[in-house]
Amino acid sequence: MDAIDRVHWERIHIDRFPHGACGHCSEMLAYYLQLRFGITANYVCKEFYDAHGARETSHAWLELGGLIIDISGDQFGWPAVIVTRHSDAHERGEGDLRHPFKLDPAWWSQQCAGVWAAIQRHLPDRHGCQV
Repeated sequence: MDAIDRVHWERIHIDRFPHGACGHCSEMLAYYLQLRFGITANYVCKEFYDAHGARETSHAWLELGGLIIDISGDQFGWPAVIVTRHSDAHERGEGDLRHPFKLDPAWWSQQCAGVWAAIQRHLPDRHGCQV
């Protein structure tokens, strides 16, 4: 996702990729995992607060078989790709929006299809957006 021209992200109002792209990145990775391997990861989103209780941000990633899979951690100064069974940073989040990934065709066509099309040439096993 880092390899594509930033214009694809800007078209969906993500002007400072990877900042603000965690949900999109997680959705696209979940879609790829479904297409390529037939597995369904859980989409997870939590809220993060500062020491004074003020909301700082939210962050989304995938979880699968006890693994945290985060491909947009670099927006927070974390490693860009995190695959681990335990992460203090992720556990610090509050709330627990969590559900098995299920493609929403309307959302996908507006928010992910253009970026997904641009990353196809960078994927080892190319899959078209069949939604």
